[in-house]
Amino acid sequence: AVVSTQSTGGCDPDDAFQDFSQRIKNYKKVYQTLSLELDRELTFIRVSNVTQFHINSVNSTIQSKSAYFLMNLRPHIQPTLYFTRHGETEFNMDGKIGGDSCLSENGRRYGEELGRFVREEGLSELPVWTSLMRRTLETGSYLPNTSVERYKALNELDAGQCDGLTYQQIETDYPEEFALRDLDKYNYRYPRGESYHDLCCRLEPVIMDLEKGGSVFVICHQAVLRCIVGYLLDIPVEEIPYIKIPLHTVIKIVPTAYGCEREDIKFGISSAITHRDKQSVESIEKRLIDAGINKVEESRKDKSERVIPSLEELSI
Repeated sequence: AVVSTQSTGGCDPDDAFQDFSQRIKNYKKVYQTLSLELDRELTFIRVSNVTQFHINSVNSTIQSKSAYFLMNLRPHIQPTLYFTRHGETEFNMDGKIGGDSCLSENGRRYGEELGRFVREEGLSELPVWTSLMRRTLETGSYLPNTSVERYKALNELDAGQCDGLTYQQIETDYPEEFALRDLDKYNYRYPRGESYHDLCCRLEPVIMDLEKGGSVFVICHQAVLRCIVGYLLDIPVEEIPYIKIPLHTVIKIVPTAYGCEREDIKFGISSAITHRDKQSVESIEKRLIDAGINKVEESRKDKSERVIPSLEELSI
């Protein structure tokens, strides 16, 4: 790991090791260990040998969550994570969002090829996680793996009253909602539904389970995988709703010294394109005007707890 870090890239391995060893010696000269007796009045979390934790005077929610996060990290374990969306569905073919439809013919073909891939790559012993939605369960049924867990937290983002509609129908029937979502897609909440921010909060326990270590094969949904992949690759939250997660593709995430690397394994089975690119400011502004919205700055408390920024403040 030492010779593959960003700070030593391109160096001779022996020189890199010597440089790293010298750094440790220099750190030891100035480092002061927290004492459980002398520093009892301080708030701190002391981690020793990766697996030993001393938590002292933790009081706030942020401090408690920090302790929870650190105790779930397993930096000494280097798992390979496999993610895929369900196979193409009938709703995908019709351009509809949400729902709980069955796989299409191409979706079933993908399930068969996915099962073959798992067997050939020696992944049959990996635990498989799916959502509770029919399309992920049907896709997972083609895998030979016997350890299968279903997570409600892995269900697709709830589109609320827009569930089962196409984007064209939403733009026609709910032009205001359609424009507001493009304006701030991460924070926008569907009426009686969820936002990407809500989804990230819902996925927190799943992400903690991933951090505990151990390779796993996850079958879930586009928005869900955007949040998980965004977290693993440290992508800014405003870009998470636009991460490309194509159908009929296995996403392999491999940890490195300073993060993770993504590899897409495509299966060559045709499918609907469900990705929608970020829209231009001019396009959003026109649709907002057409929808009769003059003050973009107004808070949309019924849609999100956060105030939607003005066009001037928005970086697109």
